[in-house]
This record gives sequence, structure tokens and C-alpha cells, in this order.
Amino acid sequence: MLGILCGLESEAKIARKVPGALVACAAASPRKGRDLAQGLVGQGATKLMSFGIAGSLDSSVFLGDVFVGTRVVSAKGQYPCDESWGHELADKIPHAKRGSVYGSETLVATVAEKSTLHQNTGCALVDMESQCVAEVAATAKIPMIVVRAVCDNPDMNIPPFVMAAIAEDGSIKVLRALWHLACHPLQLPDIFQVTRGTAQALTALRMIVKSIS
Repeated sequence: MLGILCGLESEAKIARKVPGALVACAAASPRKGRDLAQGLVGQGATKLMSFGIAGSLDSSVFLGDVFVGTRVVSAKGQYPCDESWGHELADKIPHAKRGSVYGSETLVATVAEKSTLHQNTGCALVDMESQCVAEVAATAKIPMIVVRAVCDNPDMNIPPFVMAAIAEDGSIKVLRALWHLACHPLQLPDIFQVTRGTAQALTALRMIVKSIS
């Protein structure tokens, strides 16, 4: 049985279309993500997937690109994704890109932070759930994989309000986001870019979700 961990409710809504899959939403909280990944295993998951949107650290990985991970890197170490599963998914998903994913405990928000992380790790993508899946899968001795679509490029800054706007269930607090925008109008260009990129990435996930069943 497949267990899928997402960061946002918008991602989880797409993942729930995978027949028979168990789906959990961490609300961009790695602490919660680890507990939920363990819960998926406790419910009978025999393999785990990190699924959703992610930021690009590599200038050759663009908005809307779908990425199938080869390994997960984190502050705790490196974890290989299941090789045969990765090849199978990459064959099913048109134009899928492959490479390493960094699982971060905090939001990697600025262009400078993305550049430094790419230089230090060689990873192409960053998200906040893949390390949770990787750690739990390693402990449980079950296969894991990462399937992510790119929502922001290396030259895009992520406005600080993004994390604050995420509710406990992984949904977006629209009023809080609007209030932040009213207080920080100079962030409007960054907000527009992130909103557009997120929509593009979610569209890409909807198009490929049947390929991961």
C-alpha cells in the first residue's frame, strides 16, 4: 500500500486521486511530517512517497517541471530513493527530470539561500517533507520516492508571509495573506510570481497523478 506525504492541502487533494493510497498533509511542518509519515506506516503503508510542489535550486529545472528524485539529502544525511520505482515513474511521466532533492527543516526563501544550498549539496530541488519520508522509510526499511513539481525558480524570492499563511490543516489563510500584502505592498511582485508558479506546479501534478497509481 502506498502512503503519500504532502505539505499543503492543495497537494493532498490531488494525491487523494491515487486509488488506494493513504494521504497525509504536514502543513509545511517537518515535525508534524515525521509523525504523519510514521502514522502512514502504522496504517499499513509498505512504501512512501513525498508528493507536491518544490523550489528549484538548479537553473536547468523550470517552473512546472515534474521531478522524480534519485536521493534525498538533509542535515541528517543522504537517503537513496528506490531505483526501480524511480525508473518506472520517470518512464510513465512525460519529460520527467531526475536528480537529488534537499529536505529542509525551514523555508529556503531567498535567491542567496537557494544558491548557497545548491552549491553546498548539488541538489536540484528543495522541499520540507522529503526528509521526513526518507527518514521514516529508512527506519521502517521500506522503499520511498519523491515526486515534485517546481513552483519557484532559483531567481525567485519567497515572501515571508507564505509560512504564516499556512493553516494547521495545510490550507491557506486567505485573509492573513491579504493583510500581509496590505502591510507590505512592495512584496507584490514576489507574491505574484509565487502564486503563478504554484498554480503552474499544481496543474502539472494534476496532469501526472494517474501515472503514480
